Amino acid sequence: MSSAPTQATSILENEGGVLVALRRQSPPRHIARSGKRAEDTAAGCRANAAADLGRAGVPGGDFMRLRLEHSAAVWSERADLLERLEKKFRDRARPA
Repeated sequence: MSSAPTQATSILENEGGVLVALRRQSPPRHIARSGKRAEDTAAGCRANAAADLGRAGVPGGDFMRLRLEHSAAVWSERADLLERLEKKFRDRARPA
């Protein structure tokens, strides 16, 4: 089982208080080895979110589905935060 991100990414939207998973096709990302753990990169967080959404779709109880959907939403927010931080760092490092 590979931990590399897939071409299909998952997005969560809030519709009337219910999280709904949507699928969107995106070009494959190539992750440069930076010595960071997967959860410390935006791509790794998105992969964790997609994995949680996949497990949320497995029949079971509502409690576990809700917990996994929440976990996926948190991973997605963390990925957004890391992307913003990396962009600000690149902008500051760029010569004026």
